[in-house]
Amino acid sequence: MDDNTPNPDVLPVLVLGVSLDRPGHRPAYNGLKVLSRLRERGYEPGYLAGDLAYNNSEPEEWQLRVRALGYKPVYDYRVDQLGKQAETQGAILVEGTWYCPSMPEPLIDATKDLHAERIDRGTWIRLIAARKPYRLMPKENEDAEGHQRVMCPAEAGKAQCPIKPHTLNRGIHLPLVDPEPSPIGPVKVCRQRSITLAPAEGAKHWQVLDFGGAEWQKVYFRLRNSVESYNGYAKNPLAEGIEASGTRRIRGIAAQTVLLVFQLAHANRRKIKNWVETLALDGRRPRRRTHHRRRTKPIGSWTPTGYLKPTG
Repeated sequence: MDDNTPNPDVLPVLVLGVSLDRPGHRPAYNGLKVLSRLRERGYEPGYLAGDLAYNNSEPEEWQLRVRALGYKPVYDYRVDQLGKQAETQGAILVEGTWYCPSMPEPLIDATKDLHAERIDRGTWIRLIAARKPYRLMPKENEDAEGHQRVMCPAEAGKAQCPIKPHTLNRGIHLPLVDPEPSPIGPVKVCRQRSITLAPAEGAKHWQVLDFGGAEWQKVYFRLRNSVESYNGYAKNPLAEGIEASGTRRIRGIAAQTVLLVFQLAHANRRKIKNWVETLALDGRRPRRRTHHRRRTKPIGSWTPTGYLKPTG
């Protein structure tokens, strides 16, 4: 807000559901149980992120079921899951998004190369952005069963392809696809204007946003940071201290769950109270002092050659 107080329309991060189990045991089952109950209580589904245990589950247990509930998954991947992940009708799934099969190898392997330190982060960002013209474009919205018609990027006017001569000579601003010759002819996605993608195709790794892109970074890291921030908040030894077993001196998962729920409810209440006290409501000053934005240049903005102006 202009007065440097929080926006009263943006609520703090809270815990809305709990399912307790052994560490790393049945993450898909427990996660789906919480999400289903939230859906039953009227909470609208939105973007959904979790740690690597969730998108390493079987699609029938997690990925397909959360999509059926209306959630839009946003994933990160293990090192061995990067690059090309699946293929259907000639189209390739690269880090959660369907692309033209002739997308250049440096673009396909960009994140692998980043992890292997063959490229720097700036190069990786440019390569990720360069994938966009090769992306299969939606022709229609998903139907009730989750099937969707998507168009070849050349047919959608995002690229040029010699297999489809009518897409050529559109200008040098569009990339020219270089399909690999095949004795059996073009694959289906190259022969047709569009193809139908079934929800089960590439379901294990598919996600709604382009991996590594600006929107993905904004959504994924905001969700993950919110989770980790709340964990640290509730583990505060001067408050709920949920990490300390001594705060729940009773045996059994059922009993532990009940006590943990009370602790998290108290953490929620404490967070809401602290948030309310920082609001400037009805023209009154907030009860708690908020952090003021500094107008000076941060130390990280200076380089040996002078001040580095923000690019954003």
